[in-house]
Amino acid sequence: MTGDSYNSSMKKGQVLLIVVMLLATALTVALTATYQSVTETQLTKLEEENQKALAAAEAGIEKALQLKQEGSFISLGLSSLSGIDTFQSSVEISDQGSATFVTPLLQKDEQYTFYLANYPSFTTYWSGQINIYFNKTESTCPSLELTQIKNNNSLARNIVDPCNKITDPNNLRLGTTSGPYSFGGFNFDYKLSNNISISNTKLLIVRVLFAPTRIGFQGTNNFPLQGSTIISTAKTQAGVEKKVQLFQSYPQIPAEFFVTSF
Repeated sequence: MTGDSYNSSMKKGQVLLIVVMLLATALTVALTATYQSVTETQLTKLEEENQKALAAAEAGIEKALQLKQEGSFISLGLSSLSGIDTFQSSVEISDQGSATFVTPLLQKDEQYTFYLANYPSFTTYWSGQINIYFNKTESTCPSLELTQIKNNNSLARNIVDPCNKITDPNNLRLGTTSGPYSFGGFNFDYKLSNNISISNTKLLIVRVLFAPTRIGFQGTNNFPLQGSTIISTAKTQAGVEKKVQLFQSYPQIPAEFFVTSF
């Protein structure tokens, strides 16, 4: 083989190698772009399915509230109500009693009405022992005013004051112990040192003083229902499922009632 033939073969080989490398690079770029496009399309589709399922579940909550107010609620499917193409949907009201209950976060001077008799007839009274948990959400220590409304409409009051901020000439103070305590999915800083014995009581009204707090109730047996929990579930044809849960408490007595000074 002459030198010219050898050089020509080398050049052809180099050109072929460069062409192969360019083709490989172009193929890699094309595949990457295709993969990104497919991924973005899938993510967009998934987000759309999420929005569909969430919208259907929220529509179920709204419809359940409407029917509940009209007194005609039954368990129902959403496909005929929401106009959203869902594969499987349902709405139900959970009326299961429990021996534990945790309030929403209550602001300073706000109160919570805890039912100790069946609402609205107040004919069956709960009896047992209750412990109460509460926590600090600010640096300020909260205190509680407890008001029991008895079946004869008389009142019994106590105070829970772990930081001794309230003058107590009538000896109404209940002792507390410091935590932390894990209860009902939350961490609490205080609980009563001893349970409160409850009988022939309609309501226990807890007023928050000095700082916001969340209140946990723990009983020796299941409490009366405190409201209705509406659970709405929607599942799209793509298999995306969303569940929305709403708790609707029984009527809350305004904080202006039963306000006292210690």
